[in-house]
Amino acid sequence: MDFKVVFKDTFLADLERIVKLIAVHNPAAACKFGDLIVQTGEGLSFFPERHPKVRQRPGGTRFIFKRYYKVFYRVQPESQTVEVLRCWDGRRESDPLL
Repeated sequence: MDFKVVFKDTFLADLERIVKLIAVHNPAAACKFGDLIVQTGEGLSFFPERHPKVRQRPGGTRFIFKRYYKVFYRVQPESQTVEVLRCWDGRRESDPLL
C-alpha cells in the first residue's frame, strides 16, 4: 500500500538554502539537485521503512542523498503518511533537531 508523502516547511526551507548555496557555483546543478532530492523523497511512498532509523532521534528515519546530504523523515503508519522533516548537509553542521 502506498503512503502519502508530505514535505514539511522545515524540509523545504533546508532544501531552498542548500540549492541557493549550490546555485552560486552552478545554477543548472542546483536545479537538478533540488528536483532529484524531491523525487527521491516522493519515492518514500513505497516501503518507507527501508532506510535505517536514527537511534538518537526516536521515531526518526533517514536516508543519505548524494553521499553527504541527510534527509530525515517520520513514518506515520496509522495515517499511511510519510513526513519529510529536514534535509541537511552532513559536511557542514551537526544533525538538526527534528
